[in-house]
Amino acid sequence: MSLNILIVDDCPIMRMVIRRTLNMCEFELGEVIEAGDGKEGLDWMKTIDFDFVVADLNMPVMTGAEMIATMRTDPKTDAIPVLAVSAESNDSRVNVISSLVNGFVHKPFRVEVLRDKIFKVLSKEAIIVKPKAEQ
Repeated sequence: MSLNILIVDDCPIMRMVIRRTLNMCEFELGEVIEAGDGKEGLDWMKTIDFDFVVADLNMPVMTGAEMIATMRTDPKTDAIPVLAVSAESNDSRVNVISSLVNGFVHKPFRVEVLRDKIFKVLSKEAIIVKPKAEQ
């Protein structure tokens, strides 16, 4: 079973870093889609069943926080694990968001920290690791 993953961040370089980190995890990946804001992310969720979402919080058009709140009210998307990746420093806002997501990584971060958090959020039952021979 391959994982369909949605990366939502307004910074193309950050999306590339997250994609590369996912590749480091050696998951069997299906669709890996990138969106530049929360509205675009929600639009993608209407067409693809995602297994995991990595989302920034502060973006134009629709923030990641708004996108995640909308996801949690929709039966089709409410159970998708979400990892928030943000430079947000307001503790009360981080606490509210943390109650809606499965993990939080502060920017800037080391790739190893992001990788470890991805492994933690996605339980072993949810991931398929490629055998070494396929790499």
